[in-house]
Formats: sequence, structure tokens, C-alpha cells
Amino acid sequence: MESPPKTSQEFASFVREHSRIINKVCWAYATPKVPYEDLRQEILTNLWQGSGQFRGESRLSTWVYRVAVNSALMAIRNYKPKLETLPFEVSVADVSSEADDDKAEQLAALHDLINRLLPIEKAIILLWLDEYSYEEIAEIIGMTRNNVATKLHRIKNKLISKSK
Repeated sequence: MESPPKTSQEFASFVREHSRIINKVCWAYATPKVPYEDLRQEILTNLWQGSGQFRGESRLSTWVYRVAVNSALMAIRNYKPKLETLPFEVSVADVSSEADDDKAEQLAALHDLINRLLPIEKAIILLWLDEYSYEEIAEIIGMTRNNVATKLHRIKNKLISKSK
């Protein structure tokens, strides 16, 4: 499907088709204060409400990624504590049940390092890890390709220095 959903049935199919992107963004940005399920609901709401704004100037998956990342960043920025919250911990096993123990440890370590980054840095590195081109990352994030390249270089250096 390369057009946004128009009916609730199409939206359900659309969510299944793009669930990997949605879940990955939720996993990356979820915190005890802004839980995974809350982020997911916010992203799904924004995708549904914004589906009419997709102009077809990029791939639909690029648009989904952009809406998801922007929704997560706004949710974190606009966080207001509720009277009662229950933290939701996302474990590596929940995200990748096929990973063996070594891979799970590596994923946990990578998740920990990525969570230490600033939100914009986190968005850039996750897109890069998903093998988006610099141009696609620039379009999703809303910056120039050269700025993405510079930031990505600095992020990689930051991750390397924090892993030592």
C-alpha cells in the first residue's frame, strides 16, 4: 500500500504493514514517564489524523517514520505527569525473541548507549541503523544532508567513546 489508509480496515492493514517502524520508534523512545503503549497510541492517532496530509512526495514508510519520530519527540516534550503511572519496561527479548543470549546482550548494550543520546541524535542513529540513506534521514528529520552526515559522524564517535 503506497497510499495512506482511508477506512478503518485499511488503517488496520496499514498498521500491520508498518508495525516494525512504529514498534522500533516506541521501543527507542519509551521511558517510565512516557511508556511504550502511550507512545504507540500517540503515534497511531497521529498517523490516522494525518493520513490526509501524505502528499506522495516520499515513500509511505518514510512518512510513517517521520510521523512516528515527531510524535515521540512531542510526547516526551509535552510530558505532564499523571496522578498514577505504571512503568513499562521493554526488554530486548520482547523486541527480538529470536536473538540468542550473546545477541541479546549486544542489543541491550546498544539500547543502553542509544538511550544516552539526545532525542534528535537517537532519531538519526536509529534511521541510519535501519539503513536509510543520508538523503532520506535528512527528509525525515527536516535538516540538510550535510548536517545529517556531520551529526551522524559525531554520534558514532560519541557511542564509541561511551562504550569504552
